[in-house]
Amino acid sequence: MNLTKLFETQAKLDEHIQKKQGQQTVNLKNMILATIVEIGEMSNEWQGFKDWKVNPKPKEGLLEEIADVLSFILVVGNQLQHRGPLIIYPDGGCNRNGLVYSDITTQILSLTSYFIRLWEYEEIKEGYRDVLTTFAILTEMFGFSWDQVEEAYYAKNKVNHERQESGY
Repeated sequence: MNLTKLFETQAKLDEHIQKKQGQQTVNLKNMILATIVEIGEMSNEWQGFKDWKVNPKPKEGLLEEIADVLSFILVVGNQLQHRGPLIIYPDGGCNRNGLVYSDITTQILSLTSYFIRLWEYEEIKEGYRDVLTTFAILTEMFGFSWDQVEEAYYAKNKVNHERQESGY
């Protein structure tokens, strides 16, 4: 996994969008809300929290929604000018303590809470690396490898560039 390349790829799309939309900067508040909305869309595709459904199995669009969440996590990271060590704690690493929850719903809520705190306090006190790690753990809990997530991200990034060219 090459997080530096992911951040750079997202920055190129963001610059393209800013130029196309005549914007000077990315509105961080809007990106925080967009991240939370995308986390909700991802959750809706997963469906595991829908206790009222007879068959709450994940929908086919889950991986694409995961890629959308990653896109906005990267946008926010670029806006925070995150330049620390771009690593995700490896599976089983002791630094994952406190970041791994027993169920997917709690993992989703934990990820969402980072962005609510960012909006409230204008920083992620725990560190941006914890956001990335919490997200990576969540994708593992969904049953996806990081390679699958990266592949989906790059495919969606290409679609997003095309959308900008077609007046999306």
